[in-house]
Amino acid sequence: SNKSFKTLYLIESALIYLKGPKFLIYVSGALSMWGDRMWHFAISVFLIELYGHNLLLTGIFGLVVAGSVLLLGALIGDWVDRNPRNKVAHASLFIQNISVTVCSIVLMLVFSYKKWIEEIWDGWLTVTLCAYCLWLVIAEHNTALTIAIQRDWIVVITGYNRGHLAGMNATMRRIDQVTNILAPLAVGQVMTLASNVVGCGFILGWNLVSLIVEFIFLSRVYRIVPALSAKPPAMEHQSYLEKKRERKRSQGKTRLKPMKYNVYLKLHSVVWCLWSFDLTVTQLLQETICESERGVVNGVQSSMNYLMDLLHFIMVISAPQPQHFGILVIISILFIFTGHTMYFLYARKIKRKPRTNT
Repeated sequence: SNKSFKTLYLIESALIYLKGPKFLIYVSGALSMWGDRMWHFAISVFLIELYGHNLLLTGIFGLVVAGSVLLLGALIGDWVDRNPRNKVAHASLFIQNISVTVCSIVLMLVFSYKKWIEEIWDGWLTVTLCAYCLWLVIAEHNTALTIAIQRDWIVVITGYNRGHLAGMNATMRRIDQVTNILAPLAVGQVMTLASNVVGCGFILGWNLVSLIVEFIFLSRVYRIVPALSAKPPAMEHQSYLEKKRERKRSQGKTRLKPMKYNVYLKLHSVVWCLWSFDLTVTQLLQETICESERGVVNGVQSSMNYLMDLLHFIMVISAPQPQHFGILVIISILFIFTGHTMYFLYARKIKRKPRTNT
């Protein structure tokens, strides 16, 4: 009957989707983001516990993370560009998860034998172990994996289709926001109801399982999307838009239309939701940066993002009192307005480019 046929069709479509590259990327990204959010929340709490219930080590932690990406972002991006996609993804995944695992083991030992460790070297062993954990934090930071998967892989997976690319970007952002809310709640409940040692063990177990699942899923995506293995050499400069134009030529289309940006609508949406602006910038980078330079450009962008993070931490430190909050709000608005203005100028420049005829 028609009803049974539709049911079978829906089941078959669902199975195809579940085995497809998009779903595998979503699951892999969700596991990675969840573990990352749990760890960054938990490590801040752990450092407060270890250093006499003050924020010194937590502040150093934020400074180390931001400073490391600021200094190494471009180098990480260049490394992503120069190596095969599967090796970059696997190496980044392995380093990230193993670093968290080792750090979790160290913290479990510190919390289990805290009094004994504090007596060794007049407490300097605790400081040494904390410094070691901070070093591991640098190693586990997922900048390389984020650049590789979210800035490069999904562009290839979507076949350079703008609509599909926008959809994947939006879905990845939704996953990011959901994990940003739920992951700290989950690990916080474990730490509250059990103990810090159990919390470390929970994160350790999650990362080991996540490592295996993500490795399998990313390997499968690499196999079922042949285009991922065809990485252009460094001297080949062909952007997303150029490839799109080539496809239009091959389909017999004689008139090429440049990108159209409804600047006023975009700026209006930015006022209501900064995330939409971030998605717009992300897709602009994906579309306009040539494939052989995506890593280094996105690495520099990550560095600039963390530079702004450093500035905002410095401003908060400089004006920590509640009565100064209004000043910080005004400064934030000025930064947002500056970003909007720069985007407006960019979009205006793009719209003024002459149409290309073939």
